[in-house]
Amino acid sequence: MAKKNQYPVTRYTGVPVENDGNGGYQLKRDASGAAKLHVWRTGKHTRGKYTGIGQLMLTENNLLVMIVAAEPMAFKDRHQEVPLQRFLTTTATPGLVEQGRTLLEEG
Repeated sequence: MAKKNQYPVTRYTGVPVENDGNGGYQLKRDASGAAKLHVWRTGKHTRGKYTGIGQLMLTENNLLVMIVAAEPMAFKDRHQEVPLQRFLTTTATPGLVEQGRTLLEEG
């Protein structure tokens, strides 16, 4: 039973994406050409609803991220991760999701 002022917290693993110039998205790569996984969580003020793997979200720094994994997180552990700003209604293509999932499996 959740206590007053507690809310369900989910931990999301995602990879930053960027516009590919053709109306789609591609993995955002760093200077060395690597795409990196990062972790965020739902926060008290997170907007939107999580619908599934491949969904795009915005971080509090307005970074566009594709979700590749989601798992419940204990409310008391929430300060270990940075909250996300909002879930978008956009989802990545199956090919892009596969690239992200491969990164997760290699990690």
